[in-house]
Amino acid sequence: MKRPRRVQLITYVNSDIHNRITAHAKRTNLSVSKVAERILETGKFPDRSIDQTVLNLLAINADQARLGNLLLKGLNEASDGHLVRQMQWLLREVRQTQEQIKAQIVRLKP
Repeated sequence: MKRPRRVQLITYVNSDIHNRITAHAKRTNLSVSKVAERILETGKFPDRSIDQTVLNLLAINADQARLGNLLLKGLNEASDGHLVRQMQWLLREVRQTQEQIKAQIVRLKP
């Protein structure tokens, strides 16, 4: 028999804490359960701006990947040595930028 992925936790809190959690849930469009879970995991209220920042960084990373793929295609079709060197340099820059974006995402996520 499979174990449930989530287990119900029943707890009592004072009305002030309950009001803060429910208000935060409404503000961030998260369920009260998800807010409480994130508070327990991280020790602080969840910040939706961090989630949005991560999504934006992932979109930029995807754009960088598309640019890198276009550069690779251009490298395969180019015959001018000077142009090839410039494209290789650009490709290295794109890959370094992607690594920086990935590192920033890791730092942002709890």
